[in-house]
Amino acid sequence: MRIYGTALSRAFRPLWMAEELGLQYEHVPTDTADGGLGPNGCRNPEFLKINPNGKIPALEDNGAVLWESMAINLYLARKYNKGLWPASVEDEGRVYQWTLWAVTTMEAPLFDWSRHTAILPEDKRDPAVAAEALKKLSVPLDLLDKALAQSPYLLGDKFTAADLNLAAAMLRARKMDLAAQPHIAQWLKRCYERPAAKRALAMRGE
Repeated sequence: MRIYGTALSRAFRPLWMAEELGLQYEHVPTDTADGGLGPNGCRNPEFLKINPNGKIPALEDNGAVLWESMAINLYLARKYNKGLWPASVEDEGRVYQWTLWAVTTMEAPLFDWSRHTAILPEDKRDPAVAAEALKKLSVPLDLLDKALAQSPYLLGDKFTAADLNLAAAMLRARKMDLAAQPHIAQWLKRCYERPAAKRALAMRGE
């Protein structure tokens, strides 16, 4: 098994999943430096054979090739199930629900907020963009907080692929003021205190 990407990218998600599942894998550093044309670039011909999109992450697993971080995670959780994949079809649907919600609803505004509060140099940050991102996040954050008020994890009392996928997509939310969403704050803390999460964070230098 090979996971291509850098832990500073969305490859963090399958790296966390692989660590959570205790898989033996090779982490192949692949990045976007110099437009992906650097020595380990995602636009190099050899990598384009794996992912013709020229993006990271990508996975090779015994002949199977996948790209898109969440597709990789759903595949790994289901194939190498060690308790992260639910037993019922109904809960499988909820794993897909929260995973898709993570990338369609949470990811973009969280990224905008993070860019304009921390990632970009101070002179490049636009407070209006950060404020607009927070506005877009207000309703989904309240929705999620209410869901987590019912149970410690998204599907109940047990950490599953739904939690890993959403928490990984909300990596930047750990730096947010979540005083108004205490259940999210506690849930993120529980997720990121897991040993596998700590190992994946260490790959990011955190």
